[in-house]
Amino acid sequence: MNDGINWFVKTLEKEFLVAIDGNQISFEGHELYLDEIDESLVPKEMLKGFPDSILVETMLFDDRDEIEWIGMVVEHPESRKWLLQVLLKDGEPVLRKRVQEEK
Repeated sequence: MNDGINWFVKTLEKEFLVAIDGNQISFEGHELYLDEIDESLVPKEMLKGFPDSILVETMLFDDRDEIEWIGMVVEHPESRKWLLQVLLKDGEPVLRKRVQEEK
């Protein structure tokens, strides 16, 4: 599994007590411009300081109770460093976290 899927699985298991099989996760990646990001998912102030375009890795999992979980890892397009982590439960944000660079 890649780093984004590992984060998604660990976060669902530890933070939300969701049993998850990594083989049941759908995922895809896209390059987006900041003005294409829905502000209801990620407020504009959380995107301050980001480059004009970003890479977004999206993971999707439906649990036993038919709850849809979507995880997103936002990466810098050149360095591939993580900038932001987002987790949605049935379309509602339950986690939004900027990733701090190690100093």
